[in-house]
Amino acid sequence: MEKLTEKKYFSGLYFFIISTIFIIFLNEYINYCVDFVSKNNQIEILKFILYSILILLLYLALEFFRIKTQIPIVNIRSFFVFIVLAGIINFSVVPKNFNLLIEIFIIDIGCIYIIFQICKNFENNPFKWLGLVAFKSKDYKYFYYYFSAWPLIILWGIIVEYSNIDALKNSNYSEEIVNALNYNYFSVFILACIVAPISEEIIFRGFILKIIRKKYNIQIAIVVNSILFGLIHIEPSAVVPATILGFALSFIRIKAKSVFASIIIHSMHNLFALVITFQAL
Repeated sequence: MEKLTEKKYFSGLYFFIISTIFIIFLNEYINYCVDFVSKNNQIEILKFILYSILILLLYLALEFFRIKTQIPIVNIRSFFVFIVLAGIINFSVVPKNFNLLIEIFIIDIGCIYIIFQICKNFENNPFKWLGLVAFKSKDYKYFYYYFSAWPLIILWGIIVEYSNIDALKNSNYSEEIVNALNYNYFSVFILACIVAPISEEIIFRGFILKIIRKKYNIQIAIVVNSILFGLIHIEPSAVVPATILGFALSFIRIKAKSVFASIIIHSMHNLFALVITFQAL
């Protein structure tokens, strides 16, 4: 019985991963189609076919794990209709300066919705299962895990500064986010200090960390979770600091028994990084 339960947890994890990839590529597909229609360009047949095949294959994989996870099909299909409509509005009506922000909103909301649909099969109260519960004032003491991570982050910064690795020295993750959002500081603040901390903490410290703990011990769960958190930042200069931050946030979430604790610290960290970036710019 335990093995069946364990399989169900990991089927939920696989369903979430494929759903996330599907939402990302679906947005790109919608952007491509809207761009083609609005500009009346000649369609690139090969690109269109490859996009269509990829979307179809992802949906088939998604449907396979949806059945294993036992999520009602109406909940998923109606949601993806919403994703398509939101994507069309974003790329055809919303000003280009806000396209990236809205696209990230759609992806993050999509990820969180999928997580809640999965967690309904684990417990009647998904908020409780994910650790979205209040933490006590005495648990603020666990925030020291964040500050204890700073020496390692600073050490990494020194290594990057004095290294001859161009991929590390010539990149600035925060600055690239600001550039991508056309220096719209309000959008950058909303994305970095509100949207990202909430969605990333629910995904990594709420969902993924707990799924991994169902099969492995807490040490392995923290290591795997933190490395995955680092890797999603993609930019070489950001992967290691994000991984170190992931360790600190994981300890805070576990000790305080609340994802809200790690959300607060994550938001504070991103705000600090933005202030430094704004000053540099």
